[in-house]
Amino acid sequence: PDLPSGIRDFLSHYRPEFLFGNTAPDVQTISGQPRPATHFFNVPIPPGASAAWDALLAAHPPLAKTVLSNQSQAAFLAGYLCHLQADWLWVLDIFVPIFGPWSTWQTLKQRLYLHNVLRAYLDRQILDGLQSQIDGELEAAHPFHWLPFVEDPYLLKWRDLLALQLHPGAAAQTVEVFAVRQGIDPQAFYNLLESEDRLDQEIFSKLPREELDRYRQRLIDENVRLLSRYLAPL
Repeated sequence: PDLPSGIRDFLSHYRPEFLFGNTAPDVQTISGQPRPATHFFNVPIPPGASAAWDALLAAHPPLAKTVLSNQSQAAFLAGYLCHLQADWLWVLDIFVPIFGPWSTWQTLKQRLYLHNVLRAYLDRQILDGLQSQIDGELEAAHPFHWLPFVEDPYLLKWRDLLALQLHPGAAAQTVEVFAVRQGIDPQAFYNLLESEDRLDQEIFSKLPREELDRYRQRLIDENVRLLSRYLAPL
């Protein structure tokens, strides 16, 4: 409701493209690109680095004007920029201070594992709602030269991989992706995810749940500002 009505109506009309854009930076899982090639920042974030969403538009100026021409592409890019902002703020507010290389609890490898468990846990909290709300919507997004730095076949394959997980009753693949990435048995993730006591002891003793609430609200506020600026011509 904080969005200008014209922007809210636009994103509602192009909802599949906007939702797909919100997932698209993680296409490097399929394309094999290094993460900065799709996210436009390094982790940890170097001092003085341009915000990722600004860095993308600076590297590809024509994308800043898409709203004036291809509206499907504009909605997709609006979502893409929101994802970059979500990751950027997550790194600043959650990852680096709690799990990053300068933390001293556990080893870095163990902290990275627990960070991925946290991400899988958060996925679980919203998956049922997502499946009931956006079943079949991602398939309606049809990228065509929307990104100069990712080829369409990779975007289509990524779209289809996600869409299968968003049908009601489908199983998410988050744990399996993280387990393969870290060379850890997926069952180790599931064992921890099934135990609220262990989650409280191993993760939420370091990261109070209230911090996640504060992050979410900050992200909503920042996303509203970003969308209002990027889609201002509407």
